Amino acid sequence: MNITPPDLTTIIKTEQHYLGKYTLVVGLILIVIGIFGLLSPVILSAATDGILAGILILGGAVWIAHSYQLHAHGLGDWLRPLLLLITGAIMVALPAAGIASIGLLFILYFFIDAYRNFTRPKVLSGVGRGWFFFSGIIDVLIALLFIVTWPQGSLILVGIFVGVNLIFDGIILIIVRNGIIGLTKS
Repeated sequence: MNITPPDLTTIIKTEQHYLGKYTLVVGLILIVIGIFGLLSPVILSAATDGILAGILILGGAVWIAHSYQLHAHGLGDWLRPLLLLITGAIMVALPAAGIASIGLLFILYFFIDAYRNFTRPKVLSGVGRGWFFFSGIIDVLIALLFIVTWPQGSLILVGIFVGVNLIFDGIILIIVRNGIIGLTKS
């Protein structure tokens, strides 16, 4: 197993292939949406709930169509897509409950990420050990913030965390684009 990371030139050329000429525009859009989310976190939380509900409903509908085409007779072939449809419909009908559920997913995510950060340095033989522990502590604190304020706090926290993530994703896209331009000029 090769654990050496690829060089920066290879990473940037790969991203150039996948991102194309719209990288700057997409990066700026993500940053603008992220800033809007920080200014109006409840609206971004509701949008996140709506997008996730739409994905669940679409996935359930496609799965039902697939099961129908296969003439599926097993109970599991119909219960799973119905569960997706019902969950998506509940998230649309009761957006506050959907946002609170997303808050619970964030709690689970941050605790799992903290566990990974606390156990990862053992594998890497001390490389960046302090940063992993620091990141793990931050993950635990964020999870506790969600727990202490749940469910009402999820209305604001989900929007803030999604907004911050969109801003960083946009910045990374712009940095990668600038790296691509620098590589093509040299």
